Amino acid sequence: MTAVGDSVMIDAEPDLEQDIPGIQVNAAVSRQWVDGEQVLQQLESAGDLGAVVVVELGTNGPITSGDFTQMMAILAGASRVVLVTVHVDQPWQDEVNQVLETGAASYPRAVIADWNGLASQNPGWFYADGTHLPIGGPGAQALAALIAADV
Repeated sequence: MTAVGDSVMIDAEPDLEQDIPGIQVNAAVSRQWVDGEQVLQQLESAGDLGAVVVVELGTNGPITSGDFTQMMAILAGASRVVLVTVHVDQPWQDEVNQVLETGAASYPRAVIADWNGLASQNPGWFYADGTHLPIGGPGAQALAALIAADV
């Protein structure tokens, strides 16, 4: 299993590794969608991409349906793709989540992990920026559990 994400995934990485033994997490601060595509393409080309792939990207900027289609082309060999909605106090949040939800509906092997829905109900989980989570805190644990439930 492979997970690619941005700084929010870094926050949840220890809990993800506990909840999903053997998961390979590749996360980076300020990672953009296109950078995630490049990472996934490299993993796929090297034969290192898991059969199940978690994508937690979109926190750092908007994406288009074309971006989504490109990602799914890279992940054509995956048996399951878990797409994590974003929770970020930025104007692109709803746009990114709409692209993810609409796109996932077109791919039977894609599922949505609705982080935004869960996070919106629990503002106390976050640092003051409303996006990042204390490592090992209840929000990071909840994000990892949400992802684990969808893999």
